[in-house]
Amino acid sequence: MFQNKILLFFLAFTTYTFSQEKKIDTIYVYEEIIIHDTVFIEKPLKIDKAIFTETDKKDLLELTQNGKKITVDTLIINSKKRIEKNEKSWFFGGRLHLGLASNSLFKEVNAPSPIGLGLGIWTRKELFQSRFSLGIGIDAFYWLSPFSFNASKKDSHLNGYYFTQNSEPKLFQSLESKHFQLQIPVQLYYKINRFMPSVGGFVSTSSYKSQFLGSSGRLPQTLDETQRFRAEALQIGYLAEVQYAISEHLSIALHFSSGKANNLLFTNKQDKSQSFKTGNEFSEKRFGLQLVYRW
Repeated sequence: MFQNKILLFFLAFTTYTFSQEKKIDTIYVYEEIIIHDTVFIEKPLKIDKAIFTETDKKDLLELTQNGKKITVDTLIINSKKRIEKNEKSWFFGGRLHLGLASNSLFKEVNAPSPIGLGLGIWTRKELFQSRFSLGIGIDAFYWLSPFSFNASKKDSHLNGYYFTQNSEPKLFQSLESKHFQLQIPVQLYYKINRFMPSVGGFVSTSSYKSQFLGSSGRLPQTLDETQRFRAEALQIGYLAEVQYAISEHLSIALHFSSGKANNLLFTNKQDKSQSFKTGNEFSEKRFGLQLVYRW
């Protein structure tokens, strides 16, 4: 009986002791996060009218929608092709010429102004990403004129006797105004919206056909043979031009140039050793219309 009391006491003490032990719980803290998504809907904007104004300080775009004007201060063009085009600094192209020439050498014998047709290629480079650019080209002209003045009928500064390097005498007979011309221009351009004026200089060479009386070599020596000579003139001068852009690749231009030659070099077509220079200075002015294509 006593043992049962002891066992009961020990059991009650043990139960009381363990019931007083502190129990540690794990506490989880949750944070509520709300995510807001922005949804962009891309759709075409119907615009009644758009006016783009290009200035030195800032480009502005004014839109008209349903009678309301909207001014766009910041304009971003998302086009790779457009960006590449703006970064382009070298330009290449070709041009066609149609013009009139006034030559003082032929004007003194009342020759009509020849009409010229030409074809050329050019290249141009922008300077320091500005509106200025520098260009160079090469142009070939053919001046159409059936006029040929004869020394026996008209007096000119070319009339008279000449002596070749071999001291052979030649008597001037005629010179044709129809000729071929090769020109190399160098121009400084300045772009103003669709207009692009330019000034510069050029060097050109012209080739004419002429005839002289010379000796055939038979004895006794007389001027008994008509000989054909090529007359060449080297000109140096200045030019002015204004281009107007019709489209992105096509432009029209008004062209003026003035050059001066100090002499004429005559060379026998059959015998290159028979050549001589004359001291005839002459000037030439050209007015032309160009059709310019840019690649």
